[in-house]
Order: sequence, then structure tokens, then C-alpha cells
Amino acid sequence: MFRSRLFQGLVLILPGLVPVAAHAQRGAASAAAVPRTANAAAALVTTPNSMLCAGQTAYAQGQTVLVSYATARAAAKNWIGIYSEGQTPGNVGSLVWSYTPKAAGSVALSTSALSPGRYVAYYMYDNGYTQLANPVRFDVTASPAAGSPNLIVNGGGECGNASVSGYDGATIPGWQITGLPSVVGYDAGQGFPSPSTAGPDLRGSQFFSGGPVGNSTLQQGIDVSTAAAAIDGGNVDYELSGWLGGYSSETSWTIVTTTFLNARGAQLGTGKVGPVSAADRQNTTGLLERASRGRVPAGTRSISVTMEFVGESARNLRNQYNDSYADNLSLTLSTPVPAPAVPAPVASAVPSFDHVFFVILENVRYDAIIGSSSRAPYLRDLANANVALSQSYGLIHPSDPNYMAVAGGSTFGHQDNPMPGGIGTIGAPHLGDLVEGVGKSWRGYIEDMGTPCNLTKNGHYDPDNLPFLFFQNIGGPDRTRCKERIQPITQLWEDLKSAATTPNFVWFEPNSCNTMHDCAIATGDAWFKSNLPKILTSPAWTSQRSLLVITFDEDDNFAGQSIPTIVLASPGITKTGYKSQVRYTHYSVLRTIESALALGNMTQNDQFATPLNDIWR
Repeated sequence: MFRSRLFQGLVLILPGLVPVAAHAQRGAASAAAVPRTANAAAALVTTPNSMLCAGQTAYAQGQTVLVSYATARAAAKNWIGIYSEGQTPGNVGSLVWSYTPKAAGSVALSTSALSPGRYVAYYMYDNGYTQLANPVRFDVTASPAAGSPNLIVNGGGECGNASVSGYDGATIPGWQITGLPSVVGYDAGQGFPSPSTAGPDLRGSQFFSGGPVGNSTLQQGIDVSTAAAAIDGGNVDYELSGWLGGYSSETSWTIVTTTFLNARGAQLGTGKVGPVSAADRQNTTGLLERASRGRVPAGTRSISVTMEFVGESARNLRNQYNDSYADNLSLTLSTPVPAPAVPAPVASAVPSFDHVFFVILENVRYDAIIGSSSRAPYLRDLANANVALSQSYGLIHPSDPNYMAVAGGSTFGHQDNPMPGGIGTIGAPHLGDLVEGVGKSWRGYIEDMGTPCNLTKNGHYDPDNLPFLFFQNIGGPDRTRCKERIQPITQLWEDLKSAATTPNFVWFEPNSCNTMHDCAIATGDAWFKSNLPKILTSPAWTSQRSLLVITFDEDDNFAGQSIPTIVLASPGITKTGYKSQVRYTHYSVLRTIESALALGNMTQNDQFATPLNDIWR
């Protein structure tokens, strides 16, 4: 179908950037070394809230282009259109198009009417020409399709939102994750690979990175059982390829391994590409292509693909950035296999709640609260009696960007604690907006604030412990909403006296002594022993359905960002004495809050994050 309209202008929603440290210094400072009063440029920043991705970079003429989309700006007439490269949507009609009315989904677009050449798919808003996400480029070839399509889901890292700065962890659709890998945009700067560094010609907008701290892996399984007969005949070959690389002379590296498994999961054989050494790259930043070929072992019914990011050992010891990179991974077989499903958000098993209480504490590793070396007996016992997340991760050092991630689905490019310069600088929606958008109530409460919306640091009072102040519609010039929503914690104790006056969403914070930032762990533990019963005996807790999440922003800089997270709820809702082994991040906590109150999402970091699904009765 031909889509034609008058030109209405083309606007791409892209992240603003905040000045940050030089690339070579990534991860060098400890969390404790960054002052809570550090200033930052007061430029308005945003973050992407939509994504568009495809499984292939080339399609034979007549083959279907299957593209995945997701957005926090769902509209009935959002749409995807295909154009020849160089054409501007609005100036000419699209060659193929489809409406995309859901918040996340996929569409199949035919290439039958497309001549061989390069094309671009655009994702646009509400029957207009405002781009929602980075476009996707692909080639159409005259050659008929031979064998399978690329069987690796999200092999180019294009699905989901990249880290705005490149320095923090991100949600990566389609992959099972260990550690804290990331996805970085080719436009991130700061010494990362760019559109002009060595790499694939059709490289998209994003690439995989080892991430902010230590080694990490990505893994996914591929079902090839539909080709069982051909595989067992002994004549099916595979080709594994990818672009692998790193930063300058740094010796971090990436390996991609395929493991061929039979129906019982037993290993039949392996294939591998990588690593690409610094010497291979001539000590320059970039990515080089590597490929391997071989015979698929008879009996293979599935293939496990593992991408291993190994950081330079000396940098790992100092908890510095892992500069191993990868892009455009591909695995094809010489026999037809259906294209894999495109990434979709993990279904939520989170039950509904009337109230959600949330608090984030400071700079402590998991073992110091919940493990054998716990120095917090009250919180330890609370975790042991309820739910402890043993694989919970912070996203970045220092503190404030982790707070922003829970409040807004992004770190918004921050690698700093931007007080006071960052107040009112984020032009994006936050949790409070989502809560109000569904007709519910919320407030943020902080100890020692004194008066509502007090933005002046004093003693152990740090305004940035409530991240809503960084958002323009709370901390901007008009403070009316701030004075209503951001309150001293003494107001929380008053609001708790009735379920009717208790907000649906409560973000509460002790002062910076009792968050364990300025004072000992035992001091914070004593604060919770004294004050948490006010929530646990309140009418909202005892007569309605309430959820409490206690987590930390980051570790002590020596535990690979492994942080304590404790979850409990009104009686009979969560498991008791349960230690979850599922990997979760701050975005998982955000997705859980959104699901608990039926709020919707803000970015693909929360939309595709796995909610806390395993903790419920």
C-alpha cells in the first residue's frame, strides 16, 4: 500500500548529553570518592522511549521483513514505513507500511515490490512523520534465500534503548544475562566506537559492550528441531559470524560460542569466533569481522549461543569498565529454519496492589546486609523472613543515576551526582507522572527536609535522595507540584494513619546518615528497626494490599555491583524465607512497581526488564 502525505517535518526523539569524564578514566573513581554535592551542567536531557529492530541486515527479494517495535508513546495510528535510502518520509510516500497500535509488537512487511538495493524502515508517531526511534537499514538482494535466516535474536543490539552515556548497564531484549553488560550507541562519543571507526558497513545505531564493571555474558537458546531430518542426514552446515573488538590498546576481548545440543540437552559439539586482540586491531578502537563454519552434528535439536565479555584483568580488579565490544552477530544454517520470534516484553506475574512503598539506600554490598557478614541484624532478619534477591544489581557508580533509573527508566547520561546543577533538568516522564496518569496518588518523603520541596542541602539532608527533583515538571521553575508531592518524612507518619491518606505510591528516604551513606550500616539498621513498623502496622498495610521494596543504589565498589534487595508485602502475597536466584536490576524493580499499580512504562529499559516474577505465592 502506498502511503502519501504532505511533508510535516521530521523530528527524531534523541537523548541529550551531559558532560562526562574522558573515556580512558571510565570507572577509575570509587563511589565514595564522588561528592554528593558535585555540580553538573544544567542542560535539559531526555532519553529514547521507543525502539525499532529487525532480525536481518539483508533480505532476498520477496522475503518478509519482520521488525519488532516498542514504545512508551503508544497510539492507534503509530506506523512503520519502508523507504529507499536517501528518501525523506513526508517528501515521498512509503513503499510498504503498516500501523503499529500496540505498546510493543511486531509487523511483517513484504519485500516483493522492492528492487535490489538499500532501504530504511522508520517508526513514526500517530499518523505523522515524527520519528519514535532510530531507523533500521537493510539490504534487499536479487539472490534467492538459501538456507536459514539469521537465527540469533537481537544480534546487533538494536532492540531496546542503549545506555545514553555508554557507562551503565542496560536492559538487553532477547538475551539471558550474567554480570552487567551494556549496549552503547555509536553516537555516544567518549572514545567508544563511532560511525567512522572500523566496523560493519551496515552497523545500525548500537553495539554490545562488556559494561561498567567486570566480566559479563549474554546467552540465548535457538530451537532448530524443525530441521531435524536434514540435520540427522549429516549434510547441514552452519556459519557463525560477528564483529568483535575493543578500545585502544586495552586487552579486553569478546568470544562468541555456539554449543550444539541434542533433545536431552547433552552437548554434541561447539563452534567459536573470537577473540579479536588489541594487536589484531593495531591498538586502535574498533571491531573486526570474524567467522567460522562447520557441520551441524547429527542429533542437534537446539543451539546455545553465548557471548562472553572478558575485561582486562587489571581493570577488573579496580572495578573499571570492560571495553570488549560486539555487533552484527549471525548464525545461519544451510537448510531452511523458520525465523525466530522477535523480542517481546516478559509477561508480568506481579499481582495488583493498592499501595507500593519504596526506599533506596546507599553504597553497600549484598553480604554486608543479608549474607554471612551482615552488619544489619534487623534488615537481615527481615530479608530472611520474607524475600531476598540474591542476584540484584545496581547499574552504575555513583549514586544518583541509579535513583534516576528507578524514577525514570534511564540514567539520562549521568555519571555524576548532579547537585544542585541537575535540579529540574530532565525533560522526561517519571514514576509520579505514570501514577497520576492512571488517576492514583503519590508522594516522595525525605527525612530532615524541614519544609516541602526544600532543595538546600543541610547536614545529613541531601535533596537528591528524592530523584523526582531532577525532573523538569517537579524541580523546574514552577515548584507548585513539588511542594505538594515532595514532603518531609514526618508527613508520611501522618499520612499513614489512614489508608485513605496513604498514597498509592510512596518513595520514602531516611537522611544520608540513616541511608548508610554518611554513617555506619548499624546506624541505618537501627533507623529501620525504629521506623519501619510504622508502615507495617499502618491501615494501608494491614487492611489493604501493600508492597515494600528496600534496595540499594550501588555496591561498595568491590562486589561487581551486587546489591541487597529485600521485598515484603501484606500477609499471604509473597513467599516467605525465599532467596531468589534470578538476576534483577533497578529496571526490574521499576517494572515491578509499574505492574503492581498498572502504570505502563517509560522506556525499553523498564518495558523489557524482567519483573520480580518468582517471589509470589
